[in-house]
Amino acid sequence: MNIQQGYAPRSVRFKGHFLFEDWRIKLYSISVRNERVEESMLNEVKFNLSKWLEKSCAYPLDTYRMATLIIHEGKEGCFVILNWWIGENMLQNFCYLKRHGEPDFQLYSDQGMMACIWEMAVLWHERNAWVRNILQQPQNPDVNAYLADGLNADV
Repeated sequence: MNIQQGYAPRSVRFKGHFLFEDWRIKLYSISVRNERVEESMLNEVKFNLSKWLEKSCAYPLDTYRMATLIIHEGKEGCFVILNWWIGENMLQNFCYLKRHGEPDFQLYSDQGMMACIWEMAVLWHERNAWVRNILQQPQNPDVNAYLADGLNADV
């Protein structure tokens, strides 16, 4: 085993949620360089969201039109992790990467890539928020509480 770079915490910042078309999207920022990802990168990601969200039709299951979007400036480039809950308790997940110097994002999860250790902290938080605010209250799920429930931590 040859580890090139040891573990160092990164800032995970919840930037709230926003409405995109008819989706409510929770937004997270992670960066190896800064406290937050640059606003210009967020705009570039939003430009691609329509086509990425089309993948929500891949399964004949409810999607609830709520997604989690993680924008992560890593050493290879900018990763985008986009996922949403389907069928009550499953996560549909896609990863995109825009390498440094390249003009466009490319699907990166088509070979099985899912998330790195920093992104997994967000996914764990989102899992717990979904259980707490939605699944443990099946008669009256609290969507607003779920959308407001974000992780801000150095992980």
